[in-house]
Amino acid sequence: MQVYIEYVIINNLLINALVLTLSLKFLRHKISRASVFISSAIGTVYAIFLPLYDLLGFFVFKIILALIMVAICTGRCTLKRYIAATVVFFALTFAMGGITLGLASMLSLDLENTNSSLIPFFVGLSGLIVICAQKLIYKHIILAKRKSRYEELVIISANGKEVACKAYYDSGNKLYYKNSPTIIIDRSVALQLYPIEELNKIDKNAQVDTVSGKKNLKVISLDYLRTQDKKEKIYGVVAAISDYMRGEYKVVLHCDV
Repeated sequence: MQVYIEYVIINNLLINALVLTLSLKFLRHKISRASVFISSAIGTVYAIFLPLYDLLGFFVFKIILALIMVAICTGRCTLKRYIAATVVFFALTFAMGGITLGLASMLSLDLENTNSSLIPFFVGLSGLIVICAQKLIYKHIILAKRKSRYEELVIISANGKEVACKAYYDSGNKLYYKNSPTIIIDRSVALQLYPIEELNKIDKNAQVDTVSGKKNLKVISLDYLRTQDKKEKIYGVVAAISDYMRGEYKVVLHCDV
């Protein structure tokens, strides 16, 4: 079979980037496009020179490469977080590889003799299956323990500031703003993050169903969210500001956070 170097480069870049991105999303870790690209490029260079040097095929070098790629994407983080990211990276690599082989077997295709331009299609399809499985695992296993407790002390960060407040897990809060899970915070919390002049200028709104009908709440982007007793940060979350929260809870958490 004739192999074109451009296909090798494109295929490896796409596949590496997909696995790395899914690994970070699984851990709710901040995703840096630049870091993912650099890490994917390093993996691609390794794949290009692998056929030229038999020694590079030794499994120890592959493990070292994976450790380096994950370290670049995770950046500065705790050792526990890094180990978790590495485990997830290997798990997704094996899972997607197995799914790809399974799909090829079902379609009676020989991947070695298949047009190399089709490889990203099979890997992308396996990635879609992994994403669906990830959501089910996160929803039914990881969140089960959190939801049983219902309340948390959380740290909310935005505009370079942090605010600690008591939060309530609401399994019915499935609000999303532009595909981002959206928590609800009291206006008093928002005023600790932003001056009132900036809050009044916000023009982003999310529609929320309440007992008194639909309401449009202003939305702010968060730097991150974390529980008070853990250092791991959750990125990609936004907050809708409510003027109607009463009682001790100043934050309503999303069911998928």
